Amino acid sequence: MKKVLLLAVLGMIFLAKTSVGAEMRSSCVAPASVWIKLNIILHRPKLNCERGFGVCFLFTWGLEQAGGFAEKTFCPVRGMLNEKNQLILEFEEGALTKYEGGSALSNFKDKTSITILDPYTVPESTCRALGSASSITIKPGTYPVLYQNKVYTIVFQL
Repeated sequence: MKKVLLLAVLGMIFLAKTSVGAEMRSSCVAPASVWIKLNIILHRPKLNCERGFGVCFLFTWGLEQAGGFAEKTFCPVRGMLNEKNQLILEFEEGALTKYEGGSALSNFKDKTSITILDPYTVPESTCRALGSASSITIKPGTYPVLYQNKVYTIVFQL
């Protein structure tokens, strides 16, 4: 009985939230859903992620429609861990062009590698989102860059 009541209450909250968020407009609005977004700030951690070239992660999630991010501030990225203990990040060329007026694109365009000067420990929430039970640290070094189908792929050996 408790489960049925809980589901009924959650259903009413969901419907109320959807109708309020849609402001009862006649156009079709997608329902609320869970979203996960992995962004990177392409600046050096040592410089408080404000300048220089490096990587700082920002992992966010929510229960509403994704949005509200200033693309000038963060660069969207697809990331995954593989069985070889590698972190693979994929940046779309269009996203790099929009990010901070395209200033970071010069670090990727026509390059076969990038150099990371500072170590960076990925936040615990981002590690969990990537499927890692332990902490991830990107070490200083030179990492290969592959460009294919307007996507830059970087492989970090952890």
